[in-house]
Amino acid sequence: APGFYSMDWKNWQPRAALAWSPDFKSGFLGKFFGKNGESVLRGGFGIVADHFGGQLAVSFSGLSTIGFTEEITIAANTYDVTGCNPQGGPDTCAPRFTGFNQTIRGLPGVPVSPAQRFDTPADESQRIESSLDATIQTPKHYVWNISFGRQLPGGLYLEASYIGRKARHLLAARDVMALNNLVDRQSGMDWYTAAGLLHDLRAADTPLSSIPNIPYFNNLFPTAGPSLAAFWGDSDYASMTPTQAVYYMIARDGYDVLDWTFVQTALDDDFSGAGRWSNLFFHPQYAAFSAFSSVARSDYNGATFSLRQRLGTTLTYDINYTWSKSFDDASGLQTGGSYGSQFILNPLRQRDNYSVSDFDARHSVNANFIFQLPFGKDRQWFRGMNSVADVFIGGWQLAGIYRWNTGLPIFSPFDAAQWATNWNAQSSGVRVGNVPIRVDRNTQNAFSDPQAAYNTWRNARAGETGDRNVLRLPSYSTLDLGLSKTFQMPWSENHKLQFRWEVINVTNTQYFNADEFTRSTWGLQQDSDIGEAASDFGQIFTSIQGVPRRMQFGVRYSF
Repeated sequence: APGFYSMDWKNWQPRAALAWSPDFKSGFLGKFFGKNGESVLRGGFGIVADHFGGQLAVSFSGLSTIGFTEEITIAANTYDVTGCNPQGGPDTCAPRFTGFNQTIRGLPGVPVSPAQRFDTPADESQRIESSLDATIQTPKHYVWNISFGRQLPGGLYLEASYIGRKARHLLAARDVMALNNLVDRQSGMDWYTAAGLLHDLRAADTPLSSIPNIPYFNNLFPTAGPSLAAFWGDSDYASMTPTQAVYYMIARDGYDVLDWTFVQTALDDDFSGAGRWSNLFFHPQYAAFSAFSSVARSDYNGATFSLRQRLGTTLTYDINYTWSKSFDDASGLQTGGSYGSQFILNPLRQRDNYSVSDFDARHSVNANFIFQLPFGKDRQWFRGMNSVADVFIGGWQLAGIYRWNTGLPIFSPFDAAQWATNWNAQSSGVRVGNVPIRVDRNTQNAFSDPQAAYNTWRNARAGETGDRNVLRLPSYSTLDLGLSKTFQMPWSENHKLQFRWEVINVTNTQYFNADEFTRSTWGLQQDSDIGEAASDFGQIFTSIQGVPRRMQFGVRYSF
């Protein structure tokens, strides 16, 4: 059989660059650009291709069920795992764990010695699997830059640059069996719109008797009442209109199911026996099938400014500032897993995933310096002191590194009890207000008022991805300093002994690190915009960025 994807022979990667050093003798241009060699203009453009394939091979030789492994998956919602009656039999209760090395043959849903096969049966088992897209292309990056550098008096050098980058055909995972956004040709309405109308009616607590007829359900699901009556075993459906029957599933005084992909499951097949429809939303082989595809993109624009003291004998330093924006469809790597950080939740509306990158730091400052204290023999002050006094006063040096950057984006609280768009991956919440992250250091909570923050998000509607990277963590900064003393050995000026004292995070500033994302601390239950938050909602900080203040000492002998 052919490989997973074809060889790409079109990876043309040209590069071009130029540099110009102006030489204006006088006037404004002469003052601005200086003489020959005092300033330089540079520019460049290139196309770069990514190397990929190694991690994909590792992942899919061990995880893909298409020809590599034999795996049986029990579909979600097959068993009741919370309130089932053990006497109800295997069709209602999940098998219990009885101990390690438990024999699984004979458990319900696990066939004994299934035959190895290289195709997946269309038996509507709602499988959740992963693989590769056969049309993968080589990811391409288009990069360009322009810079201007100017030498200033006193050994100073100033440089300003603009950097741009566009990447196309990046690898990301998407569900190639995504549930259909079915369109009614008569009304022109699609599933997302029709479900959104029901969502609004539910939010207003509209009674069942006041539900208007929505043409979408009347046209596509005219026997929804009898079918859902058979699905739920509920005869109350018999007298309902198609719109009422679907609404009763989600209504607060009905079944109160706000899991839109589960609603699509109930509508997917006609359970009344009339046989009017089947597999309208789901593919009969899979409920979710994530495949790596070269469909993602990213865009980066940044400006940098640098000031350097290059020729100083007492003080040398660099000060750098970067202002930038980075956007992409997904920020994860191939190692992130098929439904992980690089997963595009709704491939039918991929644009919804396009937002600032996970690693977008809008402002960044870093600086470093080395300061030779101007005391001692052959220094600015006390240059004529004798060798004994120089042992105590001369040879001191102070060095430091400082860094500050604005906070990185963080994903919004996610739907913890419902799946609005994808059968396997949950959407993020959608903001109905604006509550930025302000860390409460006493409770280690992301919000000063967790309940108000919780009610700032609503559950995602059908088809929605939710807000991506609209929140930002607090900014981060650190200062490291090092003090050293160098002794010149009396027997040779080429032999030196140096003692160092270095302090990491001098100010002992401790910024929390967000790493405790659970269904309780960062999950939205049903009706989060009006519901009560969990007692630990927002408590996502359990560690710190960087390290606490620490010191290290060193001795160096050079000759």
